[in-house]
Amino acid sequence: MIKTQKGKKRGIGIRAKLFLAFALPVLFMILLGGIIYRQTADFLQKHYKESTMQILGKTSDYLEILLLEVETTAYDLSQDGDLISYFSGTPKEGVDFDYVDRKMKSFLGTNAYVENGYFIAIDGNEHISTNQEIVFDETTYEAFAASNDYAEVMARNRKVWLGESEFLKERRPEAENPYDNRILTIIRRVDNVLTGQDIGFIILEVRSSVMEELLEEINLGDNSTVVFTAQDNTELAREADYPPSLDEKIIVSGNAYQKMQQGVDKSGSFNLRYRGKDYWMCYYYIGDIGNSIIGLIPKETMLEQANDIRMNVTVMVIVLTVIMSAVATLIALSIGKNIQNILRGVEQASKGDLTVQIRTKSRDEFAALCGGINDMVVSVKKLIMQVSEGAGQVEEAVSKVGDMNTQVCEAMEGISGAITQIRIGAEDQGEGARDCLNNMDNLADKITCVADNTEEIQKISNGVKNLVNSGIGIMEELNKTSEATDQNLHEMVKELEGLGSSVSDINRIIQVISEIAEQTNLLSLNASIEAARAGESGRGFAVVASEVKRLADQSMGAADEIHKIISRIEEFNVEVLRHAEHTGKALTSQKTAVIHAVGAFKDMDDYLEKLAGNIDEIVIQTQAISNAKDSTLSAVQSISSTTGENTAETINIGEDVEKQKKQVDELAICADNLMTVSDRLKVAVSAFIID
Repeated sequence: MIKTQKGKKRGIGIRAKLFLAFALPVLFMILLGGIIYRQTADFLQKHYKESTMQILGKTSDYLEILLLEVETTAYDLSQDGDLISYFSGTPKEGVDFDYVDRKMKSFLGTNAYVENGYFIAIDGNEHISTNQEIVFDETTYEAFAASNDYAEVMARNRKVWLGESEFLKERRPEAENPYDNRILTIIRRVDNVLTGQDIGFIILEVRSSVMEELLEEINLGDNSTVVFTAQDNTELAREADYPPSLDEKIIVSGNAYQKMQQGVDKSGSFNLRYRGKDYWMCYYYIGDIGNSIIGLIPKETMLEQANDIRMNVTVMVIVLTVIMSAVATLIALSIGKNIQNILRGVEQASKGDLTVQIRTKSRDEFAALCGGINDMVVSVKKLIMQVSEGAGQVEEAVSKVGDMNTQVCEAMEGISGAITQIRIGAEDQGEGARDCLNNMDNLADKITCVADNTEEIQKISNGVKNLVNSGIGIMEELNKTSEATDQNLHEMVKELEGLGSSVSDINRIIQVISEIAEQTNLLSLNASIEAARAGESGRGFAVVASEVKRLADQSMGAADEIHKIISRIEEFNVEVLRHAEHTGKALTSQKTAVIHAVGAFKDMDDYLEKLAGNIDEIVIQTQAISNAKDSTLSAVQSISSTTGENTAETINIGEDVEKQKKQVDELAICADNLMTVSDRLKVAVSAFIID
């Protein structure tokens, strides 16, 4: 905090503000550099990963073709007829071991990918080896069967890829570099197609130079490692990438490799920790044979370019900070010197010394500011001189205003008394006019109420008359409906009586049917008896008699059912006739009541005609009274309005006189205050130095 000369605290100084203003772009550049580094790092990592996966993908495709070529060679050898016939014990004419040996060596000698080939026979002591350093004897097959190579190929049923053959390693001369024994090898079982019996195993070694050149050509960045893993989890890599110890693994012993094998994707990537550093691991499976190509790239390699960018941005920020700090210091010193010069001049002017002159060597806005302050001091000096001259003129004017104020006060007193008398008379007259107007208003309201009620009664009377006419029509219609209903009821009774007669006829018919069924039943019984007497010749007649009896029983059953239904119909018919009789009596009573109701409605209509005539006369008289009321009320309202206006004008004049009187009093007070201000102004002006 900075203190002024008066001891008051003020805010942050200009120098500090300039440093803050210059610091903001620096901070922004630091933030921008961080964002650029982060985005660049993400982009480079993404681009690096995509290009690496493409390289591994192309390498995987090439290896797949290479290994497929070697597999095809092994397959062709396993299908060679001369080799199969010889080692099956049934050689063709002219085929012996030397012939088979030469043929196999000649076949493999033209292959660009296969370096050495071997055939291990199951039966016999003869085996083939194209490598002069490896010689087989009578114990070869037993040694092969006891090796891990045999277990691997048998576990996979047909063929297996090994990164290092345990069987061949034991028979190969000891190498100076133990990693020289790591040669990509395929072992394939060979069987007799005709018998299905195994006859031996073909072993082919891929040329070491092919794999070495391929791994050397794969460049994934500085300090990166490329590893080829076979089905037996053996690692093949560049010589410089192998660990110092054979027991130490590059990747296959880690969790990332286990996770890779558990996955189902052909390719993928993981982040892992290897030899104390962060690595990114990417892989591709080679076809569907279980081999894979794996790349290990250090994170620092992927971020190398991004780190260069971060270093450049850091250097730029430091240089910019130094330059901006120097510029801010120079500007702050120049501004501080000018401000101190201006503050000294303003302080002298604030003490009343208007002869001060502020000077500066700057040619910028501070020069304009100093000129403005000097012009302001000159203007204030002129203003003080004018104020000093005006103070005397104010004093003289105040004396004149005091004399005129006394005269105006005396005149206002007389006017105020006269207006008071006029106002009292106008208020009495207005009170009488208002009472008359209130009485007329009450009378007018009562007349209006009578007229409204009369009109309402007239409307009700007309409505009742219409209802009576409607009621007469409804009663006449009801009477006609009752007559029609009575006639329909008589017709229904006649129909029901006819139905009863028909039911009696049906009962007689049913009795006849029952009698016929009984007779038929007796006839059927007699027929059955006669058929039984007839013996074998009467068997057909017995069947007919049985059917006749069954039909007779069904007829009697149906007759009983019909008889029950007819009984229920007769009971229902009696009940309907009883209800029809009650309905006829009710219709007779209803017809009599309708006739009486029609007479009552006609009497009511006559009385309503008379009531309507009396109501019309009342309406005419009420309308005449209402018209006279309107003219009388208008005249009284005119008188009341005129009286009210006179009273209001008198009151307004009185209020205006009172306001003028108050204004005169306030004017006297202002004149006194103005005299006091004039005295103070003279004292204040005397404090300034203008000469």
